[in-house]
Amino acid sequence: MYKLLNEGERITPKQWRQEIKTLQAEYDSIGREQTKTATELAYAEIISYNKKNLERELQNEGRQHNRQQIRTKRREEENLM
Repeated sequence: MYKLLNEGERITPKQWRQEIKTLQAEYDSIGREQTKTATELAYAEIISYNKKNLERELQNEGRQHNRQQIRTKRREEENLM
């Protein structure tokens, strides 16, 4: 279209309609791709959150396990005395 305008040619309504259809199709395609990308980003954020949460829970479980081991050792030592 720009080429035609720069050369001074007239653009017919039919050409305008065709250009509008082409641009609308491009716009729709970009919109679908944008939606897909946003969805993938949301999935990635959820996975990242879940990973951090799991790591935190595993650390807590490890700490609790260590505390239980220490308590058990202390009880055993007290029983030996």
